[in-house]
Order: sequence, then C-alpha cells, then structure tokens
Amino acid sequence: MILSKTKIVSNILLVMHCIIALLLCLVFLNKFVEPKTFPYFELIALLYPILLAVHLIFTVVWLLKREIVFVPFFIFTLFLLFPLKKYIHFENNFKREISSKDLKIMTYNVKYANNNKDLYALENYILKENIDIAFFHEIYTRQWRSKENFLADRYNATFDLIGISSKFPIINKQKIILPGNAFACMVDVQKEQDIIRCISIYLEPMYLNKNIFKAHKLQEAKNNYEMLMDKLTTGFKKHEVQVDLLAKYIKDSPYPVIVCGDLNSVPLSYEYFTIKKDLNDVFEECGKGFGWTFYDYYYPIRIDYIFASESFKSKRCYVDKTVNYSDHYPVLAILQLGN
Repeated sequence: MILSKTKIVSNILLVMHCIIALLLCLVFLNKFVEPKTFPYFELIALLYPILLAVHLIFTVVWLLKREIVFVPFFIFTLFLLFPLKKYIHFENNFKREISSKDLKIMTYNVKYANNNKDLYALENYILKENIDIAFFHEIYTRQWRSKENFLADRYNATFDLIGISSKFPIINKQKIILPGNAFACMVDVQKEQDIIRCISIYLEPMYLNKNIFKAHKLQEAKNNYEMLMDKLTTGFKKHEVQVDLLAKYIKDSPYPVIVCGDLNSVPLSYEYFTIKKDLNDVFEECGKGFGWTFYDYYYPIRIDYIFASESFKSKRCYVDKTVNYSDHYPVLAILQLGN
C-alpha cells in the first residue's frame, strides 16, 4: 500500500516530535551524569527553551489536524510546566506581604561598570533599592578599592573579581580557592541574633566571542561550529570540578546559606543541579516575568542566580531589565529568615 504524501509528511513530523520530546527528557540526566563522562547533555540544557518552543508548535499542529497523538503530547506538556518555572513566571508574587525585617538581596555581574559614572549610578541604585546584601561579579576590586566613595558606608569584602557588600556587619570572610579562572568567596553576616553565610560565585567563562557565530563560507561555519563545541564542552568539564568543590562549602555551612552568582551555565545544567542540591532556586520559588539575565549573544539566557537554604522563605524575585551598566541584568530577591 502506497502512503499518501500527507501521511508521509505527518509521519516525518511525528518522528521529529518524538525526538524533541526525548531530548526534553534527557536534559534531566544532567542531575546525575557528570560532564567529564558525557558533556553533551549540557548542550540540551542550553537549547531547552528552543526545544520546548518547537515541542509546543508541534503540539498545536496536532491539535489543528485533530490527530490523536495530540493527547499524549499535551499530557507531556503539563509535566514540562514545572521546569518552565526556572525560566519564566506569570503569577504576580508582588502581592506577597513584605516585612521590614526581610532581607533584600541583589546579585549582579557588573562587567562593564568600570568607570566612575557607572559605579556611582550603581551605588545610587543600591541605596535607592535599599539592598541589604549585594553580590558582585567581575567587579574589578582594584577599582573598587581605589574609589573610596563606592559603598564606603557599608561592610565590604572583595577578592579578585568578586565582592560582597552588606548593610550588616561581616564577622568572617574567606576566599574560596577554585581551579582555573573561577572565583568564589564566603562571608558570614551578623543580622541581629542571626548569622547568615553568603557565598558569591563566578564560574569560569566559556571564552566565546560574537565572531564565532558569523560565517561567510561553509568551511568557515564548520570550523566555527567545531570551535564552539570544543569551548563549551571544555568549559562544562572545568565547571564540574569547580562546582563539586563549592558544593562541599555549601553542605558544610553551620549557618543558613545564601548563594549568589554567575554560573555561566543555564538552568537544568549539571552546574545548576549541583549548586541547587540542598537549596531553593529563589526565582523558581517566587519569580516574576522572564528570568533571563544575559543578553549580549543574540540568545538571552539565564546564568545569574540566587539560591537560599530551606531556612529562608522566598517572597519575591525578579530580574531588573532597567539596569544596563553591564551585559548582564541584576537579579533581586526578598527573603525572610525563619517563619
């Protein structure tokens, strides 16, 4: 029996849709499979929003065609709503009651805020938003130290390319030594009778540039693709060693923990699952709007995070896209310690 062209096209689309659905499932293996063993699940995490969008388009097509396969794919879509909260929230969490005792947290990679004008504007923003604890990445501490007016009235701890600034006393501070070009530090903040451990993280970048996404010839495109894959898989493997070390600091903390940073990794990645393990992703808990924080490579992604231990109640979290001193946006959150 010869199949009609319509049926052949439908079968091809069905196979493609099944492959997309399989990839959407495989991404969760990042929770268990180390990048040194198989780094390519990390690539699926990077492409997750695109894969999800394609899945939804296919599902709508089956609905319009009144195909029975719509039913299982629709049910599958319901399960995808849970990880979707790592990327976007439609609910209005700004109605939650906020107390003066709550903590307001900010994490921000300020890569391009390296002149007086931007630093003063950033300082004014922090004061205006009444940020209790601010985590900075690529802050270039030599510039911070040379500008006596930058957050001079606060308690500050700076190490290499990262820093933490607090309204409350910092009673202990420590640089965390990581291999490669990754940076982290840990401070203990005293807020009344409570001690909060704050860990700031900047994982090794992937060393990409925009030229890698441009090609005028087929061979050039092939070379760029191979270079891109090499940089990404190498970066994933380096991150594995770095986050495994950081996970021990988080686990061994005797105090409630807030972890903020630029992981140079997307949600559903090995890095994300490893850092989040015993913590809550605050945006996932109570985010508002789109969660993407980095926008300079034509493909907006979420790589800046605020995590908190179970001792905290997450009340509010959002990305402030009005602040453009960098190629990242700051992430802000309000946390309540205890009940």
